[in-house]
Amino acid sequence: MNLKPQEICRLNKGAYGLIDAPYLWYCALGNELLRLGFEACPFDPCCFVLRTPATDSQDTKLEGILRIHVDDGIGGGSPVFEKAIQQLEKTFSIRFTQKVSAFTFTGIELNQHQDSSITMNQSAYVRKIKPIAIEANRKSQLEHPLTESERLALRGLVGSLQYAAINTRPDLSSKLSFLQSTINHEIETLMEANRLLHEAKKHHGVTTTIKPIPYNAFRFLAFSDASFSSATKPDSHAGSIIVGTHSDINQNCQCPISPLTWRCRKIQKVVTSTLSAETMALSSTLDQLSWLRLFWSWIHDPTVQWKKPEDALLKLAPALTVPTRSEDADLTITDCKILFDLITRTAPPSCSEFRVQLMARAIKESLREGTILRWVPSGAQLAAALTKAIESNFLRETLRLGYYKLCDEASTLKERAKTKDRLRWLRSQTESQSNKT
Repeated sequence: MNLKPQEICRLNKGAYGLIDAPYLWYCALGNELLRLGFEACPFDPCCFVLRTPATDSQDTKLEGILRIHVDDGIGGGSPVFEKAIQQLEKTFSIRFTQKVSAFTFTGIELNQHQDSSITMNQSAYVRKIKPIAIEANRKSQLEHPLTESERLALRGLVGSLQYAAINTRPDLSSKLSFLQSTINHEIETLMEANRLLHEAKKHHGVTTTIKPIPYNAFRFLAFSDASFSSATKPDSHAGSIIVGTHSDINQNCQCPISPLTWRCRKIQKVVTSTLSAETMALSSTLDQLSWLRLFWSWIHDPTVQWKKPEDALLKLAPALTVPTRSEDADLTITDCKILFDLITRTAPPSCSEFRVQLMARAIKESLREGTILRWVPSGAQLAAALTKAIESNFLRETLRLGYYKLCDEASTLKERAKTKDRLRWLRSQTESQSNKT
């Protein structure tokens, strides 16, 4: 432009490469979507929903959803939605639509099958991650501190694995969380990071399957678990995984599941027992579950009073008293029998931790908002792999199959019980039969 050293220019619009370019693009795209009739989601500003307004003869109808990520977008909908996207293409003179059954979105490989199910994996992404190069003489110096270059390489590897863990690889979440919480960064930490990368590549084909579930039968199923601190791992961790499933799951039937969200993180407060850790994990899971239920309900009904969650949640499903069973309720799963008894029993709690008693009482109240609590043995706990450094084969296989089945608590406990407990169980069954007679 033949500018002189003392001359400057003023931009008339955002320029690619500047720090505010993504935001300015979002504003321009968002304003155009609003003009076309889309509505920005109050739960996620990058999610836009298109609806047909209600009339005297028809309620509001969901036409489509568009989710944007900087200059990428993913969505789907009816012919009305497709027409709106065509108008968007004319405005920006770029191609938005790409109707294919297999494509890659932000590093995630998606495939839609004939039965409408969608599989997601990051096989190619994981295989491209390079391990940290460790000098031969350093491998025997496990307790030596890291150099600045080694620390930078560790951050890069952890960040790369983190992107896979939060999108398609929940089986990596636990070990990655423990790795991130390591206080002393030593050579041993580098080797542990490389071992985790080796495991990720060994199971690079792990897929997450989104199953087609009828809207009227759709329910949420949440798993909650926690690990207590030990001498080798001084921090307690909480884990959860929430899936969508069919309402028949509460009748102990094998049902399709669609993983929606999962997380593993260090419990920020000091906990004094396994029960305390499990209670905090369950409370956090229920909080996230309530958010998802409101989000899901708003998508289908814009009149949901999400600003008043206590009132809105009560209207989404009948108020329940745990452990009453209802196919209209969403489910939360725990494998902590002590916590399950503490919440579901009507007798005064025998727990000596009074703060835990208060938290359990709060959990019991929140369950009345249309969620019931079920217990499963540890072997059937999907969230176990999110809190403990154990084999994740059960979780991986469940993700691959896309199906899950709850067990009957009474039958399972009967098989596991000791002689004294069996007699107690037998007496309770006899008393129940007598009352029916």
